[in-house]
Amino acid sequence: MVGQTWPSGEIGQDVDGNVAPGIFYEYTASDVFSLYASAVNSSHSDGHLKLFSTNVGMKAQLFYLDKLSPYALVGAGLYFVKKRITRTNEVADKTNFGLHLGLGADLDLSDRFFIGLQFDIHNLFTGTVSLPANGRTEISGRWTGFFLKGGVRF
Repeated sequence: MVGQTWPSGEIGQDVDGNVAPGIFYEYTASDVFSLYASAVNSSHSDGHLKLFSTNVGMKAQLFYLDKLSPYALVGAGLYFVKKRITRTNEVADKTNFGLHLGLGADLDLSDRFFIGLQFDIHNLFTGTVSLPANGRTEISGRWTGFFLKGGVRF
């Protein structure tokens, strides 16, 4: 999958959105529920913020309309954050836990191939890092993303 990501909150200060690649895996447990795992790697504003997000959760098909199937996602994940503090030029490196919510739709191209669109909201829980010149720095915030994805079922 590939899409646009926008950080906000504390981690989003002084950075802008960027295109980010990702990968996902889905294990279908029934006609409605699936186990969903994903990873997204994004870099913003010439390295001022680097995010690597790993998530796992449940995907629920809302309904089926011929070959189109809208869905909702809910899950949790680990967020590996590297944020450059502009005034002291230090790098705050922290792993945060967070929640993941998403909405999307998949379109079956055949029995094996599909494409889709997905909108994600990732909310990072607050963590603090102690830096030599800057002292205690808070790492928190959220990022949203809009992704185009494609896959193969086997």
